[in-house]
Amino acid sequence: MAKNRRPRLPAAQATAIDKSMALDRSRSGTVDLTFRAIDELAHVHDPIWEDVSALAVIGRSIFCTCDETATIERVVLDEAGTNAAGHANFPLGEAFELPDGPSGEMDIEGLAIADGYLWICGSHSLKRDDPEEGGLADMEDIDWDPNRGFLGRVPLIDRGDGVFEPVATIDALDGVPGRRAAMVKMSKSSKTPIRKMLAKDALIGPFVDHPCKENGLDIEGLAVQGDTVLLGLRGPVIGGHAMIVRLEMQETGSGTLKPRKLENGQRYQLQAVDLDGQAIRDLEWRGDRLLILTGATTDLEAMQSVVLIDDYDPGRPVYPAGLLARILDLPVIRGSDHAEGLATIGIGGQDRLLVAYDSPQETRTDAARRRLTTDLFEIAEAAAQSDRPAPAAKKGGKKRKARSRQHA
Repeated sequence: MAKNRRPRLPAAQATAIDKSMALDRSRSGTVDLTFRAIDELAHVHDPIWEDVSALAVIGRSIFCTCDETATIERVVLDEAGTNAAGHANFPLGEAFELPDGPSGEMDIEGLAIADGYLWICGSHSLKRDDPEEGGLADMEDIDWDPNRGFLGRVPLIDRGDGVFEPVATIDALDGVPGRRAAMVKMSKSSKTPIRKMLAKDALIGPFVDHPCKENGLDIEGLAVQGDTVLLGLRGPVIGGHAMIVRLEMQETGSGTLKPRKLENGQRYQLQAVDLDGQAIRDLEWRGDRLLILTGATTDLEAMQSVVLIDDYDPGRPVYPAGLLARILDLPVIRGSDHAEGLATIGIGGQDRLLVAYDSPQETRTDAARRRLTTDLFEIAEAAAQSDRPAPAAKKGGKKRKARSRQHA
């Protein structure tokens, strides 16, 4: 019987590529993030250095989150570009009325910086209980944490020397408009505006009420330019394609955020990206390039890579594999180092990729120093050449050629 074989995701190759730019190249350096003690922080009850789930960088400020809290953490990179300390903690409950209170788990999986704002997104996902004393009966419980339905932004104020601070409001000054924190409306119900909207979608709808890590709705990537907000989904993966939800956000007169209607008459547009069955763990959007950190939808150990889309068009419905370039393969370590946070950081006048990991291996953490070691990688600047064969034509149809892209 003939099988429908999925060809491999194309790798970025160059006519003369040195070993430092190999797909499985070693890290070029590390950055140690050092945090304050838990008892010094508001609304934090878990070791941040063990659970960093998202990254965003501006200047020397590295923003990150622990997915067990509803807080944003900031550390500041030193001149050598190897250590980031001076930890400051920003509880979102001080700027927003959160349905589960300032200590309720938000499961923040996405951070992005655009136009003087820090954007924050919760996973919007349901979760299944682990089996404990109740055995299998425990697994029948599927829970909703109301703070997980958060999508909002806070203004960033420039304190100088590359240090930025999130604040609730910035007053207008010298003709420059003021800015304020704003979020999409929330309630204790799991029927948040985004979940409710996607529940009606023909593709996403059947998965909205499935738990995360079981191909249920699970937002893990966030990227923003102007009013355009991209939500990268860890789940569901549909037909081997990862999904991106595009929103065009507007701030209402009452100070809340709301997606505006698009050309299709809806308040969102889906984009399918052929990641060969992998899911989205994070997004990084710089200029016309979109970087996608890929990984598994479920808890299984799987390949994890960084994929580049050059000349990225957020309005394109489908990105076939021939328009993607795999520029980095990260090591797969059983039980640890699951890549979850991706950002671009400037060190020594050169942009590099900064990668943080969930379930970090023991050598990455130091409980006494409250230290987490993240990795730096050079960014490959290579010509992408697809190693995928052209898809077979459907009966009566035409063959499609896998396209290659040049990456400057």
